[in-house]
Amino acid sequence: MNLVKFNGRSCETYRRYFDAYLDNELLVETNQDVLEHLESCADCTRLIESRVRIKQLVKNAVAAEEAPAVLAEQLRHRFRARPGFFSRDTVRWMIAAAAVLALAIGGVETLRWGYVIGVSQPAGVVEIVSARVQELLRVGLVDHVHCAIVLERWKRFISFEEMKADSTRSALGPEFIDLVPAVQARLGPYFKMVQGHRCTANHRQYIHLILTGDKGAIVSLVITEKRGESFAQADAVAVINASGLPIYRDRQGILEIAGFESDKYLAYVVSNLNHDSNLNVASTIAPLVYSHLHRLEV
Repeated sequence: MNLVKFNGRSCETYRRYFDAYLDNELLVETNQDVLEHLESCADCTRLIESRVRIKQLVKNAVAAEEAPAVLAEQLRHRFRARPGFFSRDTVRWMIAAAAVLALAIGGVETLRWGYVIGVSQPAGVVEIVSARVQELLRVGLVDHVHCAIVLERWKRFISFEEMKADSTRSALGPEFIDLVPAVQARLGPYFKMVQGHRCTANHRQYIHLILTGDKGAIVSLVITEKRGESFAQADAVAVINASGLPIYRDRQGILEIAGFESDKYLAYVVSNLNHDSNLNVASTIAPLVYSHLHRLEV
């Protein structure tokens, strides 16, 4: 149990304790402070409701599944080796997400788990990501987990001709269909375009391209219209620039997220690749995607 006195601090201070609040790990006094803040802050209320939905989504997906025993033990060993660094919630999330991936991909025999669950940063690199930026990056994470992993759409290959001929509500349409061959050409033979579609997750509409690669890689390019959000407004610090375009990143659970933006859109590359590989994919396609979005905006 944790007792924390906030004394009128900012939303970001409260948000650090949302996971503990949802897991009933706060003492009564601290829990009351969080409740009082939620009663007066619509933004934080929306954020915590979003976290509840994500937690329930993952819980439902893995209710009948367990992570492979060897994987779960590897994860626990890493956490024991770094006491205090990972919260209990993070441990549960990573093992649950590992179970989702095990279910989706079809078993540990088809995947090198070390490639999926690496959690270390490059030597000497320390990145501090604010709670505001983490929440903004979760916008892309939600659709990847819901659509590519839980609904297993990464398994359902749809040809470009079929995507182009699609006239249903899930069709990319003339605004986004050209991204499919453009992204595939930019990434080359190392990744295969599985499908592209429009979808909805957590009451938000997305453009979603799904690719697969070597060693069980599942990669999503996720695009959504802004709702007043901006990395610049969140005081985010870019980790790299791709042709002058700032790219922001975080690792949440076992998944890497890289984000960038245009005037009206947020775009994300979410995958089970490692830190460098995911950023490499993002920096490779970000200028192309940005140019496409910019043309739609003018």
